[in-house]
Amino acid sequence: MKSKRNIIIVLVLSLISIITIGISYAFWQVTKTQIEENVITTGCVDVKIENELNQINLGEAYPIEDSDGLELKPFTFTITNKCNVYTDYEIGLEMLSNTNLESKYVKVLINQVGIKKSPKLLSNYENESKTIIDGAKEGRILLKGKLDPTTDDNKPSKKDYELRLWLDNDSPKSIMNQTFTSKIVINGSQGSEPKPSYEICNQNEESASCTIAKLADEDTTNLIYDDTDDKNLRYIGKEVNNYIDIGDRDSDNKPILWQIIGIMNNVLVVDDENNEHQESLVKIIRAEDIGILSWDTSANEVNDGRGVNEWSEADIMSNLNNGAYWNKKSGQCYNGYNDAKVTCDFSSTGLTPTVKENIAKVRWNTGTFESYDTSEWLANATYKAERSENIGKICNGGNDCNDKVERHTTWDGYIGLMYPSDYMYAVGGDVRNNCLTTSMANWNNSNPNCKGNDWLYISEKILWTMTPVPNSSYAYYVFFVMPEGHVLSGSALAARGIRPTAYLKENLKIADNPNPDKTYGSKENPFQLKNN
Repeated sequence: MKSKRNIIIVLVLSLISIITIGISYAFWQVTKTQIEENVITTGCVDVKIENELNQINLGEAYPIEDSDGLELKPFTFTITNKCNVYTDYEIGLEMLSNTNLESKYVKVLINQVGIKKSPKLLSNYENESKTIIDGAKEGRILLKGKLDPTTDDNKPSKKDYELRLWLDNDSPKSIMNQTFTSKIVINGSQGSEPKPSYEICNQNEESASCTIAKLADEDTTNLIYDDTDDKNLRYIGKEVNNYIDIGDRDSDNKPILWQIIGIMNNVLVVDDENNEHQESLVKIIRAEDIGILSWDTSANEVNDGRGVNEWSEADIMSNLNNGAYWNKKSGQCYNGYNDAKVTCDFSSTGLTPTVKENIAKVRWNTGTFESYDTSEWLANATYKAERSENIGKICNGGNDCNDKVERHTTWDGYIGLMYPSDYMYAVGGDVRNNCLTTSMANWNNSNPNCKGNDWLYISEKILWTMTPVPNSSYAYYVFFVMPEGHVLSGSALAARGIRPTAYLKENLKIADNPNPDKTYGSKENPFQLKNN
């Protein structure tokens, strides 16, 4: 007989944390009398809130611009999952009984440390259905998220957050001498493990992810589940029918095709309300590059003028997500050494409004290896390194390592580049197993012929990835794919091919095959999004 119990635990710190934990256990019914007692203890609290710093106390506050609010010293705290189960949580803010300032005049910025967010009015956040603090006048849900299980007590699953509050600059004079008092409330509960793509059809039969997953039942040659912990479904091999029309158009209104890398599980979707939830999403890459451009340039100011290997600050990141490519217009780009500024015309190849509506804002992984050791560059190890907390700067001085840029291992945005692991896991054929256990630095060798069995390989182009490389002397190394097929690293300032990469939103659906006489997903008959 199986059952579940909920235990409510109240932690009173300098703020208040409410935690609901679901504990599952089994009770064995036997036909003989036991000598020993059955004992079940509930020592697992699952969520802790700790490391509270800089309690917000703005005496005699006055309305300020958002730019000034962003500079305020934040209240910081850490949410930690103590146990080996997934945990879902909500971060709320509850207004105490002595509050008489309305929430529509309070600006809020809450973000995970290292992740950039935009502030918004407290009144625009979702109302709590019921406040937790006794006598609280109002409660708002600031953020929702999930913590992975803790499998090593020395490396607990945790997330660090920052909270800033200020008076909105448009507040009226009538709010003079009013008071706003609040406390953070954490509501946590035992969560479920995210579903792999082959189970996602139980959740949404008509989703694009489900459609591709069903194809895997028929195509066991070019659609394979990888050996990562996330069990992603990937297109593999030299020739694959994975083309898709997502509404991208050139200046003559002709389709610009993308290709499906696969279904990636446990992708963290981040919406405009600062909510986070995990999904299985279709990951796509533009079928052709958009030009030969620098990854980053520092205008010869730092790192010997060879760029900085931090994606959140990279020139190409900005171009893809809010610059010329994103806005489908001409703009400034960088193309190689000596601060080579060029004008990039993306009026024909940039993103259409339809594409922007179809792609999801997600949390990308920008971690890397702990050290520069090419023998470690195997597929599964590369995948784990990308999701690690290792950064691309391990040097600590010299002309090639003198930037002051803060490094991060995640980034929230729409358009990225492929990972080195995407390239490696796209290999198919009889050589697949050998290639996945061969360092990507050695893929230029013909035996095994990895590049010849990989659809992401382009013979005449050097292609950037979005993953930095740690080096004890340089702070500008980034991974790229060579025309010979192997993956190397070099200066972020160098000009290489750019293939934009993105994730489709989870609610999109693939239409029925409009040309039954042709293979669906081929270049001549690409997948179509329904109502695109």
